[in-house]
Amino acid sequence: MSLKSIYLGEPHLFGKGDLKPTVILLLGALLPTLHRSLGSLDIYTQAESMKMTLTNSNDWLTVNFFFITAFIIKGIIPFLVMIYFLKENPKDFGLQFGDWKTGWKTVAILFPIIAIALLLPAGFQKDFQNIYPLYKGTGDSLGSFLGFELSRGIFYYTGWEFLYRGFLLFGMRKYVGDWTAILIQIIPSCLYHIGYPPGEILMSVPAGILFGVMALKTKSIFWPLLLHWLIGLTTDAFVVLIR
Repeated sequence: MSLKSIYLGEPHLFGKGDLKPTVILLLGALLPTLHRSLGSLDIYTQAESMKMTLTNSNDWLTVNFFFITAFIIKGIIPFLVMIYFLKENPKDFGLQFGDWKTGWKTVAILFPIIAIALLLPAGFQKDFQNIYPLYKGTGDSLGSFLGFELSRGIFYYTGWEFLYRGFLLFGMRKYVGDWTAILIQIIPSCLYHIGYPPGEILMSVPAGILFGVMALKTKSIFWPLLLHWLIGLTTDAFVVLIR
């Protein structure tokens, strides 16, 4: 390969081309960073201490601030970009039930295996017990538990799955192919887990591959979202019961 062939000259750098993959990749880096910076639990706690919030805060409000900002930053913003800038069909980004027969069968087979092999042992680990459930009143009653987990699924996991499995994965697959698109969406997803238990950080890589394959096979983000939500719910349940 000659030096000329690899030189990044001005015509190549600023020439005309398809801006869509550039926008998708930039937002894939920017939006998770934005949520960690502006929507995290720490940010809300700091704002509360400075009397910047309009309500009296408790753990329930704090975690819902975290969930709702995830829904806005990771869900609403890329959705609007998809519609108005990329001008793409939402179905092509996984916003459909897709192959529901494959979807529910995959969830039905994998979830019990994951729950017994991974989530139950995690429930005994102190690092998981120290973090989960994010809302410490979750174990006070069945109503508290279900309310918390529904909010988490509707807001947090919906935003999460649309950004990584919808916007990044489906958005990039036609430019780089399926497997490279799967690997691309794993990078920001894995980095976002920094600060969580080490086992969860490591498992975010195979989980990202699994969720990516599920999304592509079913042509939908709903089925990895459902499995992801069940994993989170069951982790909380095991920690509450064991602790």
